[in-house]
Amino acid sequence: MGDPHSSRRTTSACLVLALILSLTGCGSSDDEGATAAPSTTSATSVPEVPATPLPEPVQELEINATEYTFEVTPDPAAGVKPGWTLLTFHNVGAEPHQVMFARIKDGVDLAELAAAGAGDSSGAGAIEFVDMIGGVSYIGPGQDTTALVNLTEGVVMAMCYVPDSKGVAHALMGMTTMLTVSAPTAGTPEAPTEPDGEDVVGTIELSGDGYRVPDQVGAGWYHVKNTDSVLHEMALLRLGSSIDEDEAETLVADLAANETPDVDLEAVGGMGAISPGFDGYLHLDLDPGDYLAVDFMPDPGDPRPHLLDGYYTQFSV
Repeated sequence: MGDPHSSRRTTSACLVLALILSLTGCGSSDDEGATAAPSTTSATSVPEVPATPLPEPVQELEINATEYTFEVTPDPAAGVKPGWTLLTFHNVGAEPHQVMFARIKDGVDLAELAAAGAGDSSGAGAIEFVDMIGGVSYIGPGQDTTALVNLTEGVVMAMCYVPDSKGVAHALMGMTTMLTVSAPTAGTPEAPTEPDGEDVVGTIELSGDGYRVPDQVGAGWYHVKNTDSVLHEMALLRLGSSIDEDEAETLVADLAANETPDVDLEAVGGMGAISPGFDGYLHLDLDPGDYLAVDFMPDPGDPRPHLLDGYYTQFSV
């Protein structure tokens, strides 16, 4: 869609909840443990593995996103269970939206968290205080996407940090929801049956060398795991036309700067940010064409998106 909103960078947050939203800010490159620049020409393939069953979800959450709010069904106030959760995300608004989940680490002092994020438009200063546990990357108006997220007990923030035309994150306009994940209660949603019996068709690895994807990206469920030592996401963009390496480099620079690229783009989802050692499941059913996978995430303390260090790749369906 070639819209600057699609490049999705956050703005600073002053309130504790808004700070948590900005944790996943925009991508950086910490001096210690910074992401090494991977190959950017084509995706590294992973070997075929025997089919494994999809984890059985304990509940389903359906989220409608619009300007600038989430409508979650069933009402999370009735209780949210820990465990694999089937997430169905609908963008019923007029702008791109996403939903990512951040769990505040045990023992974190909220005042310290607030101080770490104060005045930081990237959110890089607050990342160390949370675990990013997945979700879905941004999609355009009228689109839907599905994922499995492993919700763990504690306080979990659901957020959209796609920016508006002025670079203000949707989260700062109220597009955030707090979930208290705890042992089941009488009002907790029943487990759905939709994914039962489905197999995982492939694995996508967010590695220290870049994205590792199957040779063929067909329709089905994919296990997405972060095997690197830093935070990563996988935002998927369908390209309006094929691009070469130089054009790809220009494109990612435009995305990082929140500028309108010359290449037509369509945001089609992907895996939300996941911290090292975490994983999730993403359902893909991509139309034939050329795609770009990019990582907008930062390392702690330096608001530089990983895609500027080469963490992006092209692949075709």
